[in-house]
Amino acid sequence: MGFFRGFFAPFRGGLYVLRHPLKRYLFIPIVLGMALAIATMIAARNYWSQELASVTSGSPVLGNFFLGIMTIVGGVVLFLIAQPLLLAVFSDQLSERVERDILGKAHTVPLLTSTGRALLHGLMKLVLYGIALVVGLGLTAVTGGLGSLIGIALGGLSLAYDGFDYPLARRGASFGAKWAFLARHPALTLGYGIGATVLYLIPLAVFVASPFAAVGATLAYIDIEKSAAKAAVPVPEKTANVAANS
Repeated sequence: MGFFRGFFAPFRGGLYVLRHPLKRYLFIPIVLGMALAIATMIAARNYWSQELASVTSGSPVLGNFFLGIMTIVGGVVLFLIAQPLLLAVFSDQLSERVERDILGKAHTVPLLTSTGRALLHGLMKLVLYGIALVVGLGLTAVTGGLGSLIGIALGGLSLAYDGFDYPLARRGASFGAKWAFLARHPALTLGYGIGATVLYLIPLAVFVASPFAAVGATLAYIDIEKSAAKAAVPVPEKTANVAANS
């Protein structure tokens, strides 16, 4: 159940946004996402055109082919790393709005505390992303397909952290506590990572994938919170006795 809840969470988040008066929150993220896509592709092409200069000059056809492939791969990787950071403020506002609509209130953390913690966690997350990227590329070069699968798995795990970061951060969770939450819900984390990856692969959906996934993670977290609250409610003595006698 946890796997499917996680897998469908990003899509559930998208449907929730589209069915409620929240579509205005998507305008700026879409514009910024398009600008980011152009910028990352230009940056990737400039970098690889220098790295592959000897190849393109010696064999223009083969060199331009590799240049095109590496530009797309590099641009996509940069986009996937930068987009959640660029849209973090907008995704957080949308996540908070959804939480307030459902619960009647949203958990909050003092501004200075939340800002400082977000910057610190963002920096630590970038370090982990860098390590994951290097490991993924290294394993791909050594093992081929296995390394690619590991790289995809690390990317999915990063997407899961990004999504659940919003509701957890509003509850004051530390960096370690956020990862501990994912570890306590492995099926949910795995499903969410795969679902978010699939969402990013849908043409044009990539520009709204980050806010959709944030809302989906928020809805899934609220479900877990409600389930935990129900489980913690003590059974009335009279009801317990009737259940025991039956």
